[in-house]
Amino acid sequence: MSRKVSLGAAVSAAAIAAAVAVSLTYRYSMGKFNAKVADVNERQAMYTKLSEIDQKARQDYVGKIDESALTDGICAGYLAGLGDSHAQYLSPKKYRAYLNATDDRNIGVGIQTVRDSDGNMEIIEVTKGSPAEKSGIKKGDTIVAVDGKDVVRSTYAVALNMLEGSAGTKVRLKILRLQDGSVSSASQTEPLEITVTRGEYRAQTVQYSMVNGNAAYIKISRFDQNTATDFNNAVSTLIRRRAAGIVIDLRGNSGANVETAASVLDTLLPAGNTVISRGKDGRTQVEYTSHSNEVEVPLGILINNETSGAAEIFAADIRDFKKGLLVGEKTAGNAVKTAAVPLSDGSAMILSVADYLTVGGKDLNGAGVAADINISLGSEQKALLERNSLSPSKDAQVQAAVSALIRQGASVQQSPGVSSSASGTD
Repeated sequence: MSRKVSLGAAVSAAAIAAAVAVSLTYRYSMGKFNAKVADVNERQAMYTKLSEIDQKARQDYVGKIDESALTDGICAGYLAGLGDSHAQYLSPKKYRAYLNATDDRNIGVGIQTVRDSDGNMEIIEVTKGSPAEKSGIKKGDTIVAVDGKDVVRSTYAVALNMLEGSAGTKVRLKILRLQDGSVSSASQTEPLEITVTRGEYRAQTVQYSMVNGNAAYIKISRFDQNTATDFNNAVSTLIRRRAAGIVIDLRGNSGANVETAASVLDTLLPAGNTVISRGKDGRTQVEYTSHSNEVEVPLGILINNETSGAAEIFAADIRDFKKGLLVGEKTAGNAVKTAAVPLSDGSAMILSVADYLTVGGKDLNGAGVAADINISLGSEQKALLERNSLSPSKDAQVQAAVSALIRQGASVQQSPGVSSSASGTD
């Protein structure tokens, strides 16, 4: 038996529903309003405090205030306060240099150094074709003074900055050179005085060789503009030499150019999405994809806790596409997308604007990428690796990566040897 609803009851029900809707809308609007008021109040407090600092500084500061430097400092301080390790402020001059810079061309001396036990600068790499190489500087040399200032006294960090400069300028280096397998001390021999004219040089980011007979080894120190071309040339050369598999070394690779990493992945992977990011609004975006052509050889990817950024995306893709095994240690978990945001006066700020994800949708930033085969280097091997002096045949992680190639079916000629320092602990 059906029931009839009176007109009055229907009107009452509609009124109640409307009242509930209005009430909910009101509460939501008030919540949004209160949040905005709180935000405005916090910002007003910040402006008030900054104004107070400015007023008191101008009243009591005995020195002369450089208005331009003060503005730059305020902007840099704001970005530092975000807690974003990637954030930085670029003055108009620095922003112009940033826009004009290319990833593979550098201006300077063309060396890589580490701080030795005495606090001096040990040269671990001299870039081919660089001003340093043309001046006769060699790997293993130790810089003890820059432009007449002792490195130890001025500090390693200050000495590094002193190496920088514009093209055509000169820098004087006092150098101790290796003799009989060990660095000479000043008391044993007279230091060399070498003047280097700073200039442009092309960064070398790809090095390759054969290890264990017929296993290819490719070291990618950084993803720069020409890395993909150099990598493809290396792969072609090594394949012609009948490489049974490829070990790709990403240890210490801090990423840099994600587009270049995607180009290298395109050589190795089948068709699919390779680079995915998630912005502040929570939406995901596919930034790069790979084509169907791929190199059909087993892969072993070397990673460690200094592998970050684009290199982490690279390692995660290799595993998610099931193209190879990851060997070494968990990566840094520092995979964020940064962007240069221009400002009205010609300056700019660099900010983290998105997090990178695996192709399966998992976070890379803060999480990192774990190795499939965990193996650590002993302290002696770590020291040699830091100085680019660890031979692949004695590198426990490289040899473990060769074993990973064999696990994937590669017919490697020489069995991997594991040194006694490869136990996984120092």
